Amino acid sequence: MNNNEIRVLIAEDDYFVNGIVKKLLEKIGCQVIGSAMNGVEAVEMVRDLKPDLVVMDIGMPKMNGIEATQQIQEHCPTPIVMLTAYETRDLLEQASAAGVGAYLVKPPNMRELERSITVAVARFEDMIKLRRLNAELEARNQELHNLNLELHSRNEDLDTFSHTTAHDLKNPLGLIVGYAELLTEEVQFSEKAQRFLKIIIRTGYKMDNIIEELLQLASVQKTDVVSRPLDMARIITEAQQRLLYMIEEHQAKIVLPDKWPMTLGHGAWVEEVWVNYLSNGIKYGGKPPQLQCGALEEANGMVRFFVRDNGPGLTPSEQAQLFKPFICLSQVRPKGHGLGLSIVQRIVEKLGGQVGIESELGNGSTFSFTLPIVFVDR
Repeated sequence: MNNNEIRVLIAEDDYFVNGIVKKLLEKIGCQVIGSAMNGVEAVEMVRDLKPDLVVMDIGMPKMNGIEATQQIQEHCPTPIVMLTAYETRDLLEQASAAGVGAYLVKPPNMRELERSITVAVARFEDMIKLRRLNAELEARNQELHNLNLELHSRNEDLDTFSHTTAHDLKNPLGLIVGYAELLTEEVQFSEKAQRFLKIIIRTGYKMDNIIEELLQLASVQKTDVVSRPLDMARIITEAQQRLLYMIEEHQAKIVLPDKWPMTLGHGAWVEEVWVNYLSNGIKYGGKPPQLQCGALEEANGMVRFFVRDNGPGLTPSEQAQLFKPFICLSQVRPKGHGLGLSIVQRIVEKLGGQVGIESELGNGSTFSFTLPIVFVDR
């Protein structure tokens, strides 16, 4: 270790000797980070400053150098160079037992000081390096902690903003769609005007689904729910109602089983999963899209629900990207708004399940999710 890397604390109650030691240390390139005037102060400063080396006077008020060295080595092991006006065998044995690394007779000279520092530091060099690494790690961890607090605060603000904005948009959007539908029923327009009204209605429903997803995203992040038995037939009916405009536009055919197994979950969240899987199947399925929905009981006490489409399929690399946050089919297909699959994954994992994708180019894709089964006593 180079001298200019060594941070030194001086513990010496004699101002004159303290000044001499400081000048000598600075001449040989050490960095003096503080001066203690008694043993108690030295122990406290070692704990707070964590120096690489202490130049310690043996005779100080409140606590002598040997006692201070003992406390330092017990709680914060540090190389010690002991300053003494005289040397005796008994004194050297006491100092060595306390953990002193080297001795320096007053008045010190630069050559002897440098030699003593080298001897003392050599015994602790690995420890000093580890202490510095730990100090850097603590500083980095504190920085990360502060950044996490800041990000958490910003995320809270963003969640509040998105939830408020989405909620405030829902009512006026409902009026727009409602009046447009009323106009198509009550007023005789030209064929061109009727087409424009249908575009307004269809776009309004699309916007409503995006708003619903924003609300669900905020809900999933903040809310803990109690899972309850689900009426899956009713949930899928609600999901199809929300997608009625898409089903009609794409002339999609959706095949459902006659009966669904009973599982646990949160109805509003599970509806959002079906809405996303069905809408993806309709948008990216065949022409016209044909979707088969179903459920398979697994041996691990879970039920795997699925939507199988007749689309072009996905490559393995595309499948690997799908459930990453805000990565969706729109990045490998021409359209989409980018919220759906990230919400699906958060919902399903929070309900104790897993999402899945199986696909083969030319043979369509099967998107799935699992939920815990409800066991019925018989």
